[in-house]
Amino acid sequence: MNGKQLALVPLTRQTARRMPTTDRILIESLGHEHVDGMVAAPSNEMAEDHWWNWAVSRRADGLILGYVQATGYAGWAEVAYVFGPTTEGHGYATEAVRWLVAHLFEGGRSELWAAIHHDNAASIRLITRVGFTQVATTNRSLASFDEGDLVFVAR
Repeated sequence: MNGKQLALVPLTRQTARRMPTTDRILIESLGHEHVDGMVAAPSNEMAEDHWWNWAVSRRADGLILGYVQATGYAGWAEVAYVFGPTTEGHGYATEAVRWLVAHLFEGGRSELWAAIHHDNAASIRLITRVGFTQVATTNRSLASFDEGDLVFVAR
């Protein structure tokens, strides 16, 4: 995917090496052991029980800014993303997550879910900006849910 400011490419060890070494959040979440365990196979095929991961890079210089991911199940998916604080205020996360949401809906998912820590105000603003609504409960088993998280859905 090539967007206005961004390119999304499969997340691999090579793309992870291009992340900024000063961004602690990305370093911790994209350590090579973690990347090796991620399935870097984005495609138009929307298989059931599949994990997609895309590195988000800035088109101007190729710098990796973060990543977006989705775990797909029968008719629905759980979305997640990580961007370092140095990327805030430029619309990068919004552009990337909007693409992810559109890609999943176009691929046949009818519901998208996200679990977000209650203190993560920037992420809560982002997820609502791209069309998610907070719900009190879910009947879905969300892999990223931790006790106290807020739950959001887009349909």
